Amino acid sequence: MERLPTWVSLLGLSIVIIAAIVDQFPAAERGARENFSLATACISLLFSFFFITANLVDRLGNLVVGNVIENAISALVVALWVIAITFIQNPKYEAATSINNEGQEVIEYANLYFFSWLNFIAAIYLFGNVIRDNLAYNPKFSQWVLLLASSVVLLSTSVALHDDICAAASETVCGRLRYAVAVGSLGIIFASISILATMCGYMGKVLEIVSSVLCSIFYFFGVVVLTTADGPATSLGNM
Repeated sequence: MERLPTWVSLLGLSIVIIAAIVDQFPAAERGARENFSLATACISLLFSFFFITANLVDRLGNLVVGNVIENAISALVVALWVIAITFIQNPKYEAATSINNEGQEVIEYANLYFFSWLNFIAAIYLFGNVIRDNLAYNPKFSQWVLLLASSVVLLSTSVALHDDICAAASETVCGRLRYAVAVGSLGIIFASISILATMCGYMGKVLEIVSSVLCSIFYFFGVVVLTTADGPATSLGNM
């Protein structure tokens, strides 16, 4: 029952995304990327409804909650959203965001932008909690999973935007974008090490403290470098 609120949140967010995609992309205008994102939201909706029911009906819950079935379903939902968020948030596809003439990322459709991120975060958080609880991992396992997801997003966004931003912005902005690539890469490395160490039972206090402090430092300076006046993330976007 403790994961029931997350399944409920995922269901509600999936409904909003379905409505947003249908609203922005009529059937005649939807391509493969839009159809995949719509299918992902529908699958999230169906699985969420199923596990909400399973948490409320003991006979069904005993079969699917807290075992390999819930592990597999939550992993599938995350895998689908990893791909869908790439399609929705990549400015080159101009679904949720785009690049303006000044080399800044701008939001095209607020509902699709915000709620696709919330869906993705909810799916990641759910997956981390399911694996943590069902396999009895360190309580901070889900937090490392979220850090890994954040770092992947930062890295992929920075790489995707690099050419467009550097073509329109100054060398200072372009240089700071490269720092974002470095921060995302280091975040992936440290989060992956921490996740593997947790899964293998090697996550000691020293490793946890070192990884946490280093990631905090990297991201602290990342926020400063990216969001100041000469940074590539002065406007609201994926960075």
